[in-house]
Amino acid sequence: MALLNTDNPYAVRILMDDIVYTFDTFEENSTTKSENIAQPAYFNFIGKNKKAILYLVESEKDDYFSPAAYDAFNKTILALGLTMDDIAVFNLSGISTETSFEILTAFFNPSKVILAGSNPERIGMPHLSLNTSIHLDQVKILYTYSFEEMLNDIDKKKLFWQSVKAL
Repeated sequence: MALLNTDNPYAVRILMDDIVYTFDTFEENSTTKSENIAQPAYFNFIGKNKKAILYLVESEKDDYFSPAAYDAFNKTILALGLTMDDIAVFNLSGISTETSFEILTAFFNPSKVILAGSNPERIGMPHLSLNTSIHLDQVKILYTYSFEEMLNDIDKKKLFWQSVKAL
């Protein structure tokens, strides 16, 4: 039987559906835009990203969401006609400072990115207005509140819902 060898993260994701434990290993990727940037060999996320929607969170104390926020998140994606298979949820809290928007988009190849409560400048993006979508490098981007912030604030929920439906 022949061995399968690949460096392509998309092929690895398809071939391996078990939990993979990662370490902070980096490799050089010469196909990045203007310079060689150290790119992680693998990002740990939930979802299958079938519709190329990247949902970025920043939670220090939870893997992705608190139980209440996860419940609200699930109800929201169901109301949008999506499932966890359609999106990728990635927690920015554990990444290195060298990880940029370009590296994330090269890995996830999203058509839409939702930054939920995380400062866009943390990943080298320009300042964004809350709940106003923009286009950047063929990607629709929405900077909005985290589900933790929206749990007890009806006005934030309404603003988020209007913005995410328009995305």
